[in-house]
Amino acid sequence: MNHYLKASRIHVLSPLLLGFSLSACSALGSFGGESFIFEGELPADFSLKAQAEYDVANECNGSWQIKTFQTNFEGTPQQYRFKIPVNYRSGLCEMQLAKVKLTINGRYGEKDWQQTYDNGGLVIVDKLPEGAPAFGGDGVLAKTAVCSWRFQLSKAKSRQGQISKLLNCRGGGAYLVSAELPSRTVRLIFQANPEEKPYRD
Repeated sequence: MNHYLKASRIHVLSPLLLGFSLSACSALGSFGGESFIFEGELPADFSLKAQAEYDVANECNGSWQIKTFQTNFEGTPQQYRFKIPVNYRSGLCEMQLAKVKLTINGRYGEKDWQQTYDNGGLVIVDKLPEGAPAFGGDGVLAKTAVCSWRFQLSKAKSRQGQISKLLNCRGGGAYLVSAELPSRTVRLIFQANPEEKPYRD
């Protein structure tokens, strides 16, 4: 008789425990999985690295994380396309996109020292600053960045008398409203200014 009662209790409690487990799994699965597309074009002999930084959005015992997306140098113009998470779950932690750092790399020769870079970024905000472009009706935010070379005589003793160059990219970024970002497309086209100018401090 006692054995039957124990078995009965198990059968009664099991559906309750199962329901609790399913509810917990549902709650865990309700966060994350949203992303946006970051795409565009690069001139010949340019490459791009995008470092997406994520903050913890809940009270879990976790720390910020980074996801990296990048292209290689190509001798001809190239297109890039990255699918960047807006949020995701890492264990019990809810991770939320905080910003995307951009490193725009350019090369002007075959030697290692004939490469340089400039920085840009996608800034995540709650509200767009006045005058900042917004997503269009097609869900695309399109911008163009212009990269210019500045040349000077190399200051390195090993390369004395040789020309070195610095890279300056204007417009290499955008402001993005966090709540509007999922399933949208950010299109950033990089163009090379054909006119090179001397560098001035």
